[in-house]
Amino acid sequence: MKYVGRTKVGRVKTNPSTVLAIVRLPVELKEYAGKWAHIWRTDENSILIKFSESREVDEIFGVHFGVHQAKVGNIEERLRKLEMVVEDLKSSIRRNEVDIRYETRKTRCSGGDLNPSRGSESPA
Repeated sequence: MKYVGRTKVGRVKTNPSTVLAIVRLPVELKEYAGKWAHIWRTDENSILIKFSESREVDEIFGVHFGVHQAKVGNIEERLRKLEMVVEDLKSSIRRNEVDIRYETRKTRCSGGDLNPSRGSESPA
């Protein structure tokens, strides 16, 4: 990630009951004017914005955005979050492997295949 700049969030009142937050991007990002901004909340004080030509979301961001850049003094918290994400990913992979082994085991019976045309074995 690269720090681009800062801006103060403004307000605009569209009608008596609605107030919107307005963010102006720095001049270096002027090429994003007119594009669609897809916005995700990563935590209480952080959001992620992806610009696109398409009105529809192209992809859903996954694990790599679960750990975001924090202040320099908060390295331990960042490492803890990263470890949690890695452990979740490893356990998900383990669950999928167990499911695959179970599905493979479930299709065979202990007395041999009762339908020889399914397997590579030929009847004797």
